[in-house]
Amino acid sequence: MAKRYIGIDLGTTNSTVSVANLTVRGDIESSTLEVAQVDESGNSIVQDHTLPSVLYIDDQGYPYVGRFAKRMNGVYPSQIIKEAKRHIGEDVSWPIGEENIRPEMVASYVLKILKAQAEEYYGEEKIDSVVITIPANFNFQQQQATKAAGMLSGFDKDKIHMIPEPTAALIDFLNEEKKLDVSARRLTLEGKKKNLMVFDLGGGTCDVSILQVGEGLNGGIDIQELSISQYTELGGIDFDKKVVNELFKRLLKEYGLSFKQFTAKYEKKDVLRLFENLHDFAEKAKKSFSTKIENQLRLQQIDYYENSEKFDRLSYREMLSSQLPEELVTSLSITKKEYDQIISELLYKEQSKQGKNIEEPILNALQHSKIGAMTPQDIDGVFLVGGMTYYHTVQERIYEIFGRRMKPIKSINPMFAVSRGAAIYHHQIDNINFKSSDQIQVADTEISAETVVFTNTVPNNIYIDVIGADPVALLEKGTVLPFERIIEDRFIVTGASSTKAVNAMQLELFTAVDAKSIHTKKLKSATVAFKKPVSVNSKLVLKVECNQEREVSVKAWLEQDETEVIDVNIGAHEFTEKEIQLLKQKQEHINKIK
Repeated sequence: MAKRYIGIDLGTTNSTVSVANLTVRGDIESSTLEVAQVDESGNSIVQDHTLPSVLYIDDQGYPYVGRFAKRMNGVYPSQIIKEAKRHIGEDVSWPIGEENIRPEMVASYVLKILKAQAEEYYGEEKIDSVVITIPANFNFQQQQATKAAGMLSGFDKDKIHMIPEPTAALIDFLNEEKKLDVSARRLTLEGKKKNLMVFDLGGGTCDVSILQVGEGLNGGIDIQELSISQYTELGGIDFDKKVVNELFKRLLKEYGLSFKQFTAKYEKKDVLRLFENLHDFAEKAKKSFSTKIENQLRLQQIDYYENSEKFDRLSYREMLSSQLPEELVTSLSITKKEYDQIISELLYKEQSKQGKNIEEPILNALQHSKIGAMTPQDIDGVFLVGGMTYYHTVQERIYEIFGRRMKPIKSINPMFAVSRGAAIYHHQIDNINFKSSDQIQVADTEISAETVVFTNTVPNNIYIDVIGADPVALLEKGTVLPFERIIEDRFIVTGASSTKAVNAMQLELFTAVDAKSIHTKKLKSATVAFKKPVSVNSKLVLKVECNQEREVSVKAWLEQDETEVIDVNIGAHEFTEKEIQLLKQKQEHINKIK
């Protein structure tokens, strides 16, 4: 059976699946599949290239993912789970009916639909291998939870691969550039290495990476990761929420009511439905402005950055849903200038009140490069990815941050570039050469024309909290992969004060800029489960390994007895066989029209 190459962009708000195939010309062609899903009415199946990453469980316990699930958010919000990606890797769950649904389970439903679509494309072949993309700055617990979701959806544990979303998008771009004549390319390497910043502003995260791209004498591609920004929960949903809040303030002013008076006057379901209507309005307004601007730029053959003020008066108008109470059914309108004023604090660091803006992750990535602090002048090109970068005001802000000296490079389609690149990576996975940066030379004659070279690094610092002593680094940001290390003379077996022996102990994990930072994020604890009772105060040795795809494993043993090596659970949730079987049964009924 021929190998199949699948890439999935598992997004916060929307997900896509792409396939890669070899053409008769010898090029790799990647295409994004249309995904079958239940439409907003719940009565028919429609095809769309994007699948909303929303789960709805109906009163009979049947699951729905996609457009219909998203629509039900305004009707039965207590039976909806959305934006689960923001919680994957955390020990949280949402109660719906008699079931507690974890983020991994939500992701598994989304992946199940996308997997089925790829299998249909290949004539109902069973597919067990995939590349799933993750934010470049996901920590190892978020990554292992994403892999668990892949396993729960039916992919083979050993055939699930992961790469950072910015890297995947860049692969798609380079693959398309390779097909063009040199004179038509937007990025020319000419035998030199160039520093590219990939700015990925999706539905829920802002991911910034600096990647050094070069080509060998034989045409091989060399991609080295120089820097990754801190994890930033900022995406299209945050821009929409800003607009929704402003629109709601306008309505309160129009009706002469305070928020408390409004919620007392109307039923909860009507308030929720209103907010869902406002959210739809904000999303449609943003898309309307982008489409109108793009059409006018093409017709008039003008440059947006030199004529941006001409578009300030563009407006969007829409009537709220007739399903709302009669007095709330009103016409809303907004101009592009008003929209931009509302979202400005998400674009400028000095205007940001909560530290969530697109400027900070860019500055963070520049500051923490593994080759030393960089400046905007050290960047040779900025590549835009993610649906929110389709909005021209975001593009202009990036242009400003880099001193208006170079125009950002836009993906052919920012919504699909990540899954397309993941599928290409899957196709090339046997030809990928992982090397550390000190092993790679520009004129590396061992790199063939078919070889892609990657250098991955650890995305963030992970520390183990030690009582009465300094924290111990489990993983250090910027460490070139793969790597392993043994930690000795730092840990002893601990237990309650009156306990002489224990069967298990926990290691408290956290992430921070450095070990002594006052700003820390607590992670799930790691558990060392001994095979037999162990005396308290026994010396413990840890071995940490991290492979090329950033998968982390930790083993432990007692210093005086190295014969019994223990696999340490570093925060993974262990699903019971009963939970897995129940989930599989529910997945069989996903998106079934009654």
